[in-house]
Amino acid sequence: MKAQERREHILHSACAVFSRKGYRMASVSDIVEEAAIGRGTFYLYFDSKRDIFRELIENYFRGYAEVLQENHKKLVEACSGKGSILRTWRENMENVLRYHSENPHLTRIIYREALGKDEDFSDRVEELSKLAREMLKEEFRLMHEKGMMRPCDIEVVTSIVMGSTIYLIMEHLIDEKGKEVEELADDIVEYHIRALIPEQGDVARAIRGALGK
Repeated sequence: MKAQERREHILHSACAVFSRKGYRMASVSDIVEEAAIGRGTFYLYFDSKRDIFRELIENYFRGYAEVLQENHKKLVEACSGKGSILRTWRENMENVLRYHSENPHLTRIIYREALGKDEDFSDRVEELSKLAREMLKEEFRLMHEKGMMRPCDIEVVTSIVMGSTIYLIMEHLIDEKGKEVEELADDIVEYHIRALIPEQGDVARAIRGALGK
C-alpha cells in the first residue's frame, strides 16, 4: 500500500472509531486495531489522536464548504433569471442532504463531538456555520426581493432553517429512520414553501414547481 493510500486508510479507520465510540472514549489503540496496523505506523502519519481528529474536521469543512458555495452560485444565477428559483432551492437542499448521507461518520463526529464547547475543535465548525449562515441570509434576501417570501425576520428564519436541517440530518438520515435523501429534500422544501410563501401566493403551484411534479 502506497504512503498516501495508507494515510487515507488510517483516516477512514479513525473516522469510523470516533463515530462509534466518540472522541473522548476512543484511543489510538482503537484506531490502530480498526486499521489493522502497528502503533508505530500510526505515528508515522499522525502525531496524536487530537491531530487525526482535527484533520477529519478539516476534511468535513472543505467538502461541505464546496457544496455550500456551489449551491449559492446556482441560486444566485436562478435569481438572475437563469433557472427556476424554487427548483434550484430543492436541488440545493438535496445536495446538502446527500453530502451528509454519503459521509455519515464525519457527520456524527461533527454534530456530536466537534460542537462541544469543552474542546477547541468547535472553532473550525463555527467558522463553517458562519459561512453557511451568511450565504443563506443572502439567498433569502434575494428570494424576498423576488416576491417569493412573506415579510419576515430573515435572521430568525435563517436560524430556524439551519437548526432544523441539522436535526433532520441527524434524526432522519444518519440515524436511519427510513427517509431517503430525495424524499427528505421534498419534505423540507414543501414545509419551507408553506411557511414562507406570501399570503397571496399559490402554495400548490409553488410546491409542484419546486418538486418538479
